[in-house]
Amino acid sequence: MKIAILSSRFPFPIEKGDKLRLFHQIRCLSKEHEVTLYALTDIDIAPEDYNQVSQYCHRIFVYKLSFFSRIWNSLLCFLKKWPIQVGYFYNSPIFKKIVTELEKEKPDYLYCQLIRMAEYAKAMDIPKCLDYMDAFSHSMRLRYHSAPWWQKPFFKREAFFLKRYETKIAPHFDQLTIISEQDKSRMGLALDQMVSVIPNGVDFNYFKNNTNIAKAYDLVFVGNMGYYPNVMAAKFIIEKIVPNLIKVKPDIKILIAGARPSTVITKLAHPQVTVSGWIEDIREAYLGSKIFIAPIYHGAGLQNKIIEAMALGIPCICTPQVNNAIGARENEILICSHPQDWVKLICDLLEDPDSQSKMALAASIFVAENFSWEHSTHQLEELFYLS
Repeated sequence: MKIAILSSRFPFPIEKGDKLRLFHQIRCLSKEHEVTLYALTDIDIAPEDYNQVSQYCHRIFVYKLSFFSRIWNSLLCFLKKWPIQVGYFYNSPIFKKIVTELEKEKPDYLYCQLIRMAEYAKAMDIPKCLDYMDAFSHSMRLRYHSAPWWQKPFFKREAFFLKRYETKIAPHFDQLTIISEQDKSRMGLALDQMVSVIPNGVDFNYFKNNTNIAKAYDLVFVGNMGYYPNVMAAKFIIEKIVPNLIKVKPDIKILIAGARPSTVITKLAHPQVTVSGWIEDIREAYLGSKIFIAPIYHGAGLQNKIIEAMALGIPCICTPQVNNAIGARENEILICSHPQDWVKLICDLLEDPDSQSKMALAASIFVAENFSWEHSTHQLEELFYLS
């Protein structure tokens, strides 16, 4: 099958969840199909990053969004009554170029990642699938409730128009996918029966445990630190957990790792907390720590960082919101339902190496059985054949 893929970002380097999902889907689909990628970008693509993706693609088309077009098209959203998430990425000249190339390529199927690209895909007269991935409108509603007063009008508008767009765009596609049952229920689409859950996976060839790495930290949190839910989680660690934790464990060492640490995080420097920024081999952050913590109370989707840590045999403590998308059981993960309970759960687990070992083993088995990129992409393939 000839599969055309539309993406709002070039899927490498992998420092964001949508890029992670798409890169591995392309990798797995390329084993049986001819994949052509049509990707937008607002930055230049490094040759080494291009090569990482090109080994799995028949052809790649990259379209650069200029700064002026991004600003202008964002402003047009107010006339078109589109969410900014859609308008920012839509460019009429690029649309015409993509149409021209698709007419030449004549793909059998079109896979559109995120509603950001839906305007490019909806008029294409070929079988097609839209991957919502996350419930964007739900994330915006959460941002609205937690935003300062002067930002609330923006997030309120974006949440409203995202919700409307998510519903309005659905009938234009033959198949719809999303990352978890939790996100599917949050969408509340009238065409709910059309939405298939396609979870993320773990690259088990990459995320293999290496016991030779010393445990330099007691706790670790990993994520794209320019992403709001991760910023809020890191802020919660530094402001809420650390002050109470050092009262009982004054020598505690915590690592916060990930690309683009915001100034909100870097300004909250603490003697017990290392904010590393980008780490070339993220396995070192996971394996160099005893416990992974994820106090995430905002956001949507499936937290890749959790299943990666679990795959490596790192005991994890997270919120119910995080585990709802994963579905791990009591012996495989610890759930902190109340913000005030983090210190007790952390201390109890740090002082019980036997429980750490048992949880680590159970967690790695659970992820191996439930989160394979090959399996989830096979589910996606089956949807393509149904159209």
